[in-house]
Amino acid sequence: MEKFILNAGKVLARWRSGINYFLEEKVQRSSTNLILFLLSTFVVFILSFSLFFGVRSIIDNYVIFLILFSIMLLILIWVAIFYESEKHLETGRHPFQIVSIKKFQVRFELLHLDKESKEQFLRLMKGLRVRKKINFTIGNKSGDSANHRILFVLFDELVIGGIQDLTGERKRSFFNLLMDSFLMNNEPLKENTLKTSFSTWKNDQEKINSRNQRKFIRQLLGKE
Repeated sequence: MEKFILNAGKVLARWRSGINYFLEEKVQRSSTNLILFLLSTFVVFILSFSLFFGVRSIIDNYVIFLILFSIMLLILIWVAIFYESEKHLETGRHPFQIVSIKKFQVRFELLHLDKESKEQFLRLMKGLRVRKKINFTIGNKSGDSANHRILFVLFDELVIGGIQDLTGERKRSFFNLLMDSFLMNNEPLKENTLKTSFSTWKNDQEKINSRNQRKFIRQLLGKE
C-alpha cells in the first residue's frame, strides 16, 4: 500500500506539473490564449451536456447556446481589455500613498508654482507621476540643502506614514520619484546629494530650523 501511494504521488505530481506548465506558460501567456481556453472549456461543457440530455437537446436549443457563447465571448474580451487598461494605469502611478488633502486647502502661492507646475503637483497628490518636472525654488536664500530639506518635509507630510523610516529599495524608489518629478532651481536632482541631505535632515528634526520648516509646510498644505 505504501509503495502504491508513493508511486501514485509521483504520477500525480508529474500530472499536476504538466497542468501548471500548460496553464502558466501557454494559457496565461497572452489574453488571446486565455480567452480561447475559456471558450474551449465552455464548448466542452456544452458537449458534456449532450451526454446527459442527448444531442437533440443541443440541436433544438442551438440558438440559445450561440447567444450564450456570444455573450461569454464579449464578456471575456471586455474583461481582458479592462485588465490591460489597469496595467497602463499602474505605469502612470507612483508607488506612494498620499494623504487626502483637498486642493483648495493648499496655498500654492507659498510654493511659488506657475499654472503648469501647479497641475503637475496636483498629479503627485493624486498618486500620479508628473508629465513635466516641477521647478522647486523654495529656500533659495539658504542654498540647495535647505531646498532639499523643505522638499523632504513636504513629502513627510504628504506620504501616508511619512518618509523618515524609508530604507533600502523603498528609499531608492522615493529618491527616483523626486528626481523624476522635480528640478531644484532649474537643475536636476542628484541621488548622492539626496542621500546626504536626507540623512542630515533626519538627524536635525529637533532643531529650531527644522521645526520652522515643518510649521511652514503644514501651513502650506492647510493642516494648521
